[in-house]
Amino acid sequence: MSAIPIFKIKTMKILKVIVPILFLALISYSCEETRRALDTGSRIELNGAYDVTLVDGENMRGNNQTINFNGLSRSVNGFAGCNNYNADFTVNNLQLSIGEIAVTRKSCPNLDIENQFLAALKKVTRYSKTDNTLTLTDAESNVVIVANAQTE
Repeated sequence: MSAIPIFKIKTMKILKVIVPILFLALISYSCEETRRALDTGSRIELNGAYDVTLVDGENMRGNNQTINFNGLSRSVNGFAGCNNYNADFTVNNLQLSIGEIAVTRKSCPNLDIENQFLAALKKVTRYSKTDNTLTLTDAESNVVIVANAQTE
């Protein structure tokens, strides 16, 4: 028996092990890159300034509440009705998570509407955007905030 067939057999066995490992590594890398692209796309899709129209099904027109998403800095800020607020946000596999909300502390006669808005903002776990309308929902898919894109 010559050494060449044994060498070929050993090489084939090694390739049978290495090729699937390389293939799985490539797929894993591709999936991670796809997730990153989706998350970046989602952050950019959210980017913009919105006027809040509904909070927990209640009409908020006239309260001047706003939501401003900055996809590049991953931050959200706006006017809550009396005070300004800001927070970080993340998008992961199309889930929206708003971080700890910092709020200025002006003294206002009625903070109920502002507190309702901030409580709703803390419940947000998902978003959808159609045309100029942004809809933010909670973990049970209940609509908690609806906002319209500001026109220039």
